[in-house]
Amino acid sequence: MSKTLFFRIFIALAGIIGVSIQIKQSGWGMLLYYTTLSNVLVFSFLIYLIIRETKNQSCDSRLLRLKGGVTMIIVMTFMVYHFILAPKVRAYDYYTLRNFLVHYVLPLGMIADTLIVDRPRVYRWFDPLIWTGFPLVYFALALVNGLIVKWEVPGSADSPFPYFFINVTKYGFQSVLINALSIALIYLFLSYSLVGIKYFIGSRKRAVRSQTAALKISSN
Repeated sequence: MSKTLFFRIFIALAGIIGVSIQIKQSGWGMLLYYTTLSNVLVFSFLIYLIIRETKNQSCDSRLLRLKGGVTMIIVMTFMVYHFILAPKVRAYDYYTLRNFLVHYVLPLGMIADTLIVDRPRVYRWFDPLIWTGFPLVYFALALVNGLIVKWEVPGSADSPFPYFFINVTKYGFQSVLINALSIALIYLFLSYSLVGIKYFIGSRKRAVRSQTAALKISSN
C-alpha cells in the first residue's frame, strides 16, 4: 500500500467517523450544517480516489481541477469554524472527538493531500469562480430552510438557521447579504491562493529539474 493511499484512507475514515458520531448523537438534522455536508462530500470523493488508485488509475487534469474545488469546500469549513465559530463554542463542546475530526483532521488532511500529492499547474484561471458555487448554493438552501421549511438544526441557537450569520430573522437581509458576499470574496481569495501556491510549486519543481539536468550535462 502506497503512502498516499494509506493517508487518504486515514483522512476519509476520520470524516466518516466524525460525521457518524454527529448523526448518532444529534440526529440527521446535522446534515443541515455546511460542516457535515462538506465532510460527506470530501470523504465520498476520497473513497472514489482510493478506488481509482487500487485499480492503478491515475488522476487526469480534469479530475485534479475538480479535486481543487472539493478541497476549497473543506478549507472553508476549517476557516469559518476556527476563526468565526470556535471562539463562541463552549469548552466541553470544543474538546470532543467529533469536533476535531470534522473541523480539523479531515480538512487539514485534505489540504495537505492537495498541496503535496497533486500535480501542480493544472488549474485554470476561472476554476475558483466555479468552486465558489457550492457555498453560495448552500447559503441559499440554508435560507430556504430557515424561512420556509424550518427543519430544526440540532445544537444551533439560531435554528432553523444553522449559523448566526445566516439568521435573516434576527439580523435582517442586508446584514446576511453582506455576510454572504464577504464569505464569497474570502472564498475566492483562498481559491486563487491555492491556484497561486500550486503554480509556484510547479515553477519551483521545474527550476529544480532544470538545474539537475544542467549539472548532469556539465558533469559529463
